[in-house]
Amino acid sequence: MEQANIPEFTEADKREANFHNFDETPEVVGKLIRIETGSFGDNLVVDTVNGEVTIGVYEALKSKITKEDIGKFVKIVCLGNKVSPKTRRSYKDFEVFVK
Repeated sequence: MEQANIPEFTEADKREANFHNFDETPEVVGKLIRIETGSFGDNLVVDTVNGEVTIGVYEALKSKITKEDIGKFVKIVCLGNKVSPKTRRSYKDFEVFVK
């Protein structure tokens, strides 16, 4: 492979995932464009009016949004932290709408 034409990369070229913070904005509305495999599980990538956002791994979303939903509009509303009666662990719960 010829590497003579590889450009220099700077900080301006760097891309970071824009993970959505549900504590700041409890709702995401947009088109689900892909599901990516991340370090800890699947991440949802949603195209919103403010650009692409990535929603990290949440157990409460795993069964509510699937690969069949790619290309559809989704509305994800964080209901806040709940405590599991079985495990007594805290988790974020969500309402999910798909159209």
